[in-house]
Amino acid sequence: MGALERREIVLRVEREVPGPDGAPRRVSLSARYDLAGRPSPPTPEELGEATRALDAELSAAIAYAGFPAAPVRSDRELDELIETYRPRQAELVDALESDGELSRAEAELLRAHLASAPSAAPAVREAPPPALGVPVTDRPLAALPLSNDRTPSSPRPVADLLVLYRIESLKQAGAVRARRQISYEEYMALKRHFSPEETKADPAMAARTP
Repeated sequence: MGALERREIVLRVEREVPGPDGAPRRVSLSARYDLAGRPSPPTPEELGEATRALDAELSAAIAYAGFPAAPVRSDRELDELIETYRPRQAELVDALESDGELSRAEAELLRAHLASAPSAAPAVREAPPPALGVPVTDRPLAALPLSNDRTPSSPRPVADLLVLYRIESLKQAGAVRARRQISYEEYMALKRHFSPEETKADPAMAARTP
């Protein structure tokens, strides 16, 4: 099967104009060109000239029909353009210009604005504010700043911890741990130290202990 041969070409121009009642009207004009006998398709230059001539004919027809001229919109200021479109990428500006939403001057304004705008700095994640009105010893351990951590690198004996911090119960050991004065290993050692005594002191717990 041979290649398809183009026998004609149709050019069309159209324009939106206000009608007598103020409602928009779309007026178009098309022309059909016979390509028979041409050795090659028309060039872009030839098509451009034919389109320009056709557009001039459409303008003359619109004026003769008595349609009022479409109002010419003046270019908007940069602040208005930013407020209306809020562009963040040059591709959006290109699309708005190609759709007729922006004039060439307005598009250039927005491109210059995007090019000069400083890149957004990465957001700094702020630490959550401390729980107001909650004593330090009653706050979760993760809520205390690490600067309050005074735990040693190696666990100390339980007897030393009992004397140093005057710990007499597991609850007091938990409060000392909350102040980051003892390490997790030291707290677990204190928990093992107090658990047998608290089990004996609690009859219900003792009954559940095998």
